[in-house]
Amino acid sequence: MAERDDHGAPEVSDRLETAVARAEQAEAMYRALVERLPAITYTEALDDGRTLSISPQVETLLGYTQDQWMEDSLLWVGLMHPDDRDRVLETCEIANRREEPFTAEYRMISRDGRVVWIRDEAVLVRGSRGQPLCWQGVMMDITMQKKAQETLELQRGR
Repeated sequence: MAERDDHGAPEVSDRLETAVARAEQAEAMYRALVERLPAITYTEALDDGRTLSISPQVETLLGYTQDQWMEDSLLWVGLMHPDDRDRVLETCEIANRREEPFTAEYRMISRDGRVVWIRDEAVLVRGSRGQPLCWQGVMMDITMQKKAQETLELQRGR
């Protein structure tokens, strides 16, 4: 039976234990969801763009492990198709400066040389007092949509 204080409320230690258990459960549920999404999820530092976390799908989609991605803060830029790089980096810089959501479609070159079209969307995560904490985003593989769009445009052009 839980200990009670003078006012009949559960003791602080009991409330703390319950809060910790709920936090652990929420984290486990979040991780189970994120690790099964058909997309790459990530968090990124505000100051230097360093990856704080990235989901395991990065290896399936692009051929790089989570550790490789997190060890090299410029890997994202290096894998970006050269024709898209300047445009995407400018869009990213504007989002950072204005603290507005980031959205871009661009090509990345996977480890095995495939071109993978990505739709990247990120939002600024804020703390309880409104202070910016980090960016949280999702990269979705839109290669099939881009190929279908290209085929349709070629057929219309005939």
